[in-house]
Amino acid sequence: MLEVLRKVVGFLQREAIPFVVVGGLANAVWGEPRATRDVDVKVYIGERTPREFAKMVAREFAPVQPLPGGPDLIVSLAFPSGVTVDFLIAIPGYEEVVLDRAQPRLLAGMQLPICSAEDLIIYKVIADRPKDWADIEGVLTEQGNRLDQTYIRNWLRQFAEVLERPDWLERYDALVRQIVGNARCASSPDPRKATV
Repeated sequence: MLEVLRKVVGFLQREAIPFVVVGGLANAVWGEPRATRDVDVKVYIGERTPREFAKMVAREFAPVQPLPGGPDLIVSLAFPSGVTVDFLIAIPGYEEVVLDRAQPRLLAGMQLPICSAEDLIIYKVIADRPKDWADIEGVLTEQGNRLDQTYIRNWLRQFAEVLERPDWLERYDALVRQIVGNARCASSPDPRKATV
């Protein structure tokens, strides 16, 4: 996986494409590491279209070709080694904030921009799979009171409203109370802080 990660980072740096490491690799930095064969990077492609970016990826990583049938905002590669790379195309708004909040961390011998622990939690809540909630528990356990719960809850409230999933915030708050304690869950977010 490290060889694939180096190739991905080299490509993005050569093309001057801003990126942030998310997913399982970010979880290894902020939470309780688990085995992963996925490299997930949020990419900011600027004026390029997703189709143009996909062609760039296809040229760079030939003979490995993007997997067919993915959503418009994901370009996926499956390497013979079993490693999957997902280039997740960022959209304006919240994901620009994620880029600004990225923190450089040493990963696989490289200094890489890793999404913040708070943004990782927000992504994991939205993904809403059992492994994502397990990862959230790990981040809460490892980061505890260092997390900016006001920031997390502000964004979760907005996404829960837009996507009609009020249960996300309720479930997250219950985890915070269980793992971190009641005091961190009681704070109310400042609605002026950020908007979707």
